[in-house]
Amino acid sequence: MKSEPIEPMRKYWVLTAIILLGLFLRFYQLGKNPPALDWDEASLGYNAYSILKTGADEFGRKFPVSIRSFEDYKPAVYVYLAIPGIFLFGLNEFTTRLPSAVAGTLSLILTYLVVSELFTFIKFDQFNRPKKTQLALLTTLLLAISPWHLQFSRVAFEANTGLFFVLAGILFFLKGLYNSRWFVLSGVLFAFSFYSYHSPRLVVPLLLFGWTVMFFKTIWRQKWWVIASLILAAVILIPFVKEAVSEGRARFTSVTVLNPEERLKDSITRIIYDKEAGICCAKLIHNRRIVYFKEILNGYLDHFNLDFLFLTGDAPLRHHAVDMGLLYIWEAPFILLGILQLLKYQNSRILFWWFLAAPAASALTTGTPHAVRALTYLPTYQIFTAVGLFHFYRNLLPKLRFRYILSIGLSVLVVLNVFYYLNSYYIHTPVEASADWQYGYKQAVVEIKNWESQVDKVIMTYAYDQPHVFILFYDRIDPLWYQKQWTGGEVMRFKRKFGKYEFRPIDWARDKDLKNTLIIGTPSEIPATENVVKEIKFLNGQIAFRVVKL
Repeated sequence: MKSEPIEPMRKYWVLTAIILLGLFLRFYQLGKNPPALDWDEASLGYNAYSILKTGADEFGRKFPVSIRSFEDYKPAVYVYLAIPGIFLFGLNEFTTRLPSAVAGTLSLILTYLVVSELFTFIKFDQFNRPKKTQLALLTTLLLAISPWHLQFSRVAFEANTGLFFVLAGILFFLKGLYNSRWFVLSGVLFAFSFYSYHSPRLVVPLLLFGWTVMFFKTIWRQKWWVIASLILAAVILIPFVKEAVSEGRARFTSVTVLNPEERLKDSITRIIYDKEAGICCAKLIHNRRIVYFKEILNGYLDHFNLDFLFLTGDAPLRHHAVDMGLLYIWEAPFILLGILQLLKYQNSRILFWWFLAAPAASALTTGTPHAVRALTYLPTYQIFTAVGLFHFYRNLLPKLRFRYILSIGLSVLVVLNVFYYLNSYYIHTPVEASADWQYGYKQAVVEIKNWESQVDKVIMTYAYDQPHVFILFYDRIDPLWYQKQWTGGEVMRFKRKFGKYEFRPIDWARDKDLKNTLIIGTPSEIPATENVVKEIKFLNGQIAFRVVKL
């Protein structure tokens, strides 16, 4: 009887220690590693700076619900969250990444609460109340040290704030199944997830549809609160709907696999060939719907690829540490074991629907598997791993003959895998992936400032894409002045100009004859000549830029 009050205190101390560990891993060297801002981070930071100074984004759009940026219309929540830090500490790498680190840390608390609610709901009968608390703590610890979650908690990626709002929405949805008033808060948080990242706009409706079918009787009994939450969410989403109708297509068409020009060429060729061969049902066999279905299914299944999850990650080096997957390799058997255990419980379908629905948005896009777009299903892996570990140590290990040796061996394996990840992330990845992080732009801007007053024009290469945003960010170009450079219309990707600056590919045969001009280009664009005043190198020693004064 006397032990009951002790358990909550011990629980909170352990949870606090886990949160502090997670906070340290997310904030340590936040402004220095990754070693540079990429163009999306710089765009988010500068637009936050612009709204802070003028109330409008870089194109002069007043308090937008999405950021036009590179014509990809980024959801604006991250930008608004960055404003307080920029106001207090100025525009820099740390303040630009600060909202993601905060959201990542708060997501640990939400994960603890979600798992506590989830396993109360599932009625996982092999655990009494203290054991369910331990399961929630273990899941939180796993997320705190997760390579996948750490990667996106330390960069200015909107997906991480999207995950935060989705987790919060899930928490209050689960609470709403017992107390209907929580549905209202769940609806509000899910609505805000639409403003935070693109993926929740498909994933959240899928989650809610599946859970409504599963728990229709419960939800029907609480229908008035559900209706109230839907109305409130609909009101919150009015600005989103207005903008989605007018501008949302731009983002979708830039990333979708449902692109006739790219996806149907082979199908059309086969139809023509079959017709020439006298096959009457050529259009049925090579129907575009079948082509699209196969593309989407392939993209969906890519996200369960073991290579992607445990060995190499996805293609962009900005999404993971070098030579690392998104999850620790030691998690693999415990994930499988956890899934097998949870399949025994009917109410665990709420978790499995989350697991299966979350990659759907990414499946509709190119470049699958994609660690950013599929981030909403990351916590499910930590839950499976935690359940697998519990079952192994409570039920399987005690029956084994060499259980002490095996337990020590597994502990050593876990420690070594975590150490390997941290070593890769802090020592090797900054060097080997510096080009992917657009390292060198900051150094180039410093060099440009040294020469800017001495030249009539500055020409910067477009070889690494979006160079203008680094001038805006690191030179802190006056947003009000910059907004006046735009008269509306489409952004010409390779023909941006403002002030002395011109951004385009370098044509050395022609450009070498320019006078009183500073040119910043790649080694493939500019040979090593006597006019080179500076060579800027990636961290691996390769030349990133040559700066030439003509």
